[in-house]
Amino acid sequence: MTRVYSQFDIPLHLQKLKILNIIYNFTTIMVKLKSFLVLFACVLGMQALAKSGTLRFEDFLLRDTSHVIHGTLDNGFQYYIVKEVHQPFQMSLLQKTGFHDDGETPEISHLLEHMLATANRPIATGDTLIQYLKKLGKEYGSGFNAFTGANYMKFDLYQLKSELAYADSCMEILSEIAEGSKICAEDLERQRTRMINEVANRKYVLNARQADANLGVFRFGYDPAEWREVQLNSAKKITLSQLEAFYRKWYHPQNQCLLVTGNVPDGIEKIIKRKFGSHPRVPAPSPTILDFTDKNMLIERWGSTACSLTLNFALPILTQAEKTSPNFFRDYFALKQINHALNEKIRERKFASNFVTRYQVAERLMLTATFTCDLNEELPGGGLQAFVDSVAALVNNVRSNGVKIEMPKDTLKKGEVALRCAQIMKRLQEGNGEGNTIDRVLPPDVCFIYSLPLYKQENSDAYWTFVLSGKDISDYCKNFINKSKITIECVLPYDYPEKEITEKLNALLRH
Repeated sequence: MTRVYSQFDIPLHLQKLKILNIIYNFTTIMVKLKSFLVLFACVLGMQALAKSGTLRFEDFLLRDTSHVIHGTLDNGFQYYIVKEVHQPFQMSLLQKTGFHDDGETPEISHLLEHMLATANRPIATGDTLIQYLKKLGKEYGSGFNAFTGANYMKFDLYQLKSELAYADSCMEILSEIAEGSKICAEDLERQRTRMINEVANRKYVLNARQADANLGVFRFGYDPAEWREVQLNSAKKITLSQLEAFYRKWYHPQNQCLLVTGNVPDGIEKIIKRKFGSHPRVPAPSPTILDFTDKNMLIERWGSTACSLTLNFALPILTQAEKTSPNFFRDYFALKQINHALNEKIRERKFASNFVTRYQVAERLMLTATFTCDLNEELPGGGLQAFVDSVAALVNNVRSNGVKIEMPKDTLKKGEVALRCAQIMKRLQEGNGEGNTIDRVLPPDVCFIYSLPLYKQENSDAYWTFVLSGKDISDYCKNFINKSKITIECVLPYDYPEKEITEKLNALLRH
């Protein structure tokens, strides 16, 4: 007969060992179970987030009304109220009309700006503009200013008292410019002379001369000297009826925005709605976006011993669908990372006396690098031609290899990256962006002019920081450089021969 042993028949030391094994196995199972449950909870959390949908374009938009209020009236007029209590109160009327809209009459938008801001222009109150400004305690030319750019016109009232009734009176000027403004025929020739002198004198200021030449060469296809003559000749012939027709064509609510910033008095939004909401909505043309011409190089001169070389990389014009896609924020984040990495890459190569890289968003994504070579300094390789060769070598290297950059996705464990992504995604989906700052490259005026989003800068950047790898950024960089339209602006010392330099630069453009 088979004997059945009880646990008491087993030696005591073996019983203890068996019990210890049972305890160890149980503890191991519990630790693994705990790890599994934590991981399972993370997965469930991420799945719960995923069930609410992937990130939408709207999730990135800044909606923190304690900081910024963005509204659109029934007639299409937009407004931004940016509350910054420690900054002076000011307001600006933005109009989506500029040099690109001049058509066959160059400088007409510029002359219209002068006419709308002229001191003697009668306004609806029965005063002239200068008289009304004096009633507000503002000196003409110091508290009121106007500006015309490629894609917009801007009328500013600044250093204002943070009082609601005072703001109401000031806003009357901008409301009257926006709709129903009368052009002062008596001031036409005086303002024409002022504007012609302004345009003519810009050739003596390098930055202004470059800006004019850039517009003439890359957008209209003229040589710099030819473009200056075109501007001046057109300005001499613009008539009052042309100015009035231009104003009637473009000045409509759909193309306008009021930007109010600083220590804004409470109740300002009601005044905006009252002042601008009654302006009639009528059919209006869309602003003109000019693409580049086939010209891609500009040579300027200056009285310095240095050479300045600027390379502009510009992607194709953004479509409205691209501007309203979540991928816009991904690409913009990648562009910012490229700018930083490229800056470090240039610093390591040490071939320029000075340099600066910049990124920009307007009608397209753009990246700019400016290099300076002082011909009195001894640089590696020596001479201006070697300097240009170094710039070309840098560009060709980036075209082929991108940039070196390390992101959290490259160094952290996948589970941690996934968890951080889920947390930030939840913040983007559920938060209004409180605590986020306004991107210095995408402030409200730029957002309005180019129909771009005002977004949650820190939340968006945090999300893409964990989504994109260093390889993703590098691949985007290569794609950006290879797809870009490249234009070159070179500033040489007077009398320095340009033939060999331009040959090298043309070779870079042909690559």
